Amino acid sequence: MSNPTDQSPVTDALSFAPRTSVEQVEEGHDLAPKFDGDGLIACVTTDASSGEVLMLGYMNRDALEKTILTGEAHYWSRSRKVLWHKGATSGLVQRVVEMRIDDDQDAVWLRVSLSAGKHAAPASCHVGYRSCFYRTVELQTGRIRYAEAEKTFDPNLVYGDAPNPTIL
Repeated sequence: MSNPTDQSPVTDALSFAPRTSVEQVEEGHDLAPKFDGDGLIACVTTDASSGEVLMLGYMNRDALEKTILTGEAHYWSRSRKVLWHKGATSGLVQRVVEMRIDDDQDAVWLRVSLSAGKHAAPASCHVGYRSCFYRTVELQTGRIRYAEAEKTFDPNLVYGDAPNPTIL
């Protein structure tokens, strides 16, 4: 195994290593992500300054590559079936401060800084709240309560007539 301080350079054509051994995946320096049966990897995104959980998204190979190469978060929209550059419509871009991969390389953690949009304060949720996790679930009763008292922005001003990504 090489020195733990070695870092592989990122080039214009990013390729992921094949998964050859448990040691290589868990302790090596090769990025060898494990995508699920749909070609996706889970991505938890938090605010770099506060640690607040902003969202859970999914990345396909292209989204992971673009995130690494551009330093801005890209995801795969499971509902719309498209590559999604976070903030392309809203202006609420997520700039990656740090990216981590978990022990078996099947989940990504992004620490991001948020930019304000044209009509919005820094936020991540398309519903208008700062975090997509704006509600709590009471244990034992299962009741939902709001953890965020009010929306950060008006989604109608930010997204206009763009289709809502929530699918019933």
